[in-house]
Amino acid sequence: MPIVELVARRAIENNPDLGLDVIDLIVLLWMYSNPYDSKRRQLSSMKNVLRMTETLQTPGKGLDLTDDELTQIVLASLSRLKAKGLVYIRSSGRIFVKGTLTEKGIELVKHTVDTPSLRRVTAEFGNNP
Repeated sequence: MPIVELVARRAIENNPDLGLDVIDLIVLLWMYSNPYDSKRRQLSSMKNVLRMTETLQTPGKGLDLTDDELTQIVLASLSRLKAKGLVYIRSSGRIFVKGTLTEKGIELVKHTVDTPSLRRVTAEFGNNP
C-alpha cells in the first residue's frame, strides 16, 4: 500500500466531515505533491498510483479494472474535486489532463494532513517546492 493511501485513510478517519473518499483524497494529494508544471502526464501518473492502492484491488485478484475503467475513476474523482472548488481542470479527456489545485485545495491539504505525513507523501511522489 503506498504511503499516500495510508495518509489519505488516516486523514479521512481524523476528519470524517471532509466529504471526500479515499480515491478523491489520493488524487488531491498526488496533485499537491506533483504540480502540473512538473511536466508529468497527470492522468497516466494518477492511474499508476491508483493501481497500487488496496482500495481498488479485489481480494485475491489484485486490480481487476481495465485501463478505461481506471481512467473513468480518475476523471470522476477530478470532477468531484472540481465541483467542491478544490481543483482547476483546464483540460481533460481520455489521455490528457491538465489540472492544478485551487487555494482552497491547498489549504485543505495543509489543514487535513499533518506536516510529517505530507513530507512522506511529497518524498514518495515528488517535487513540490
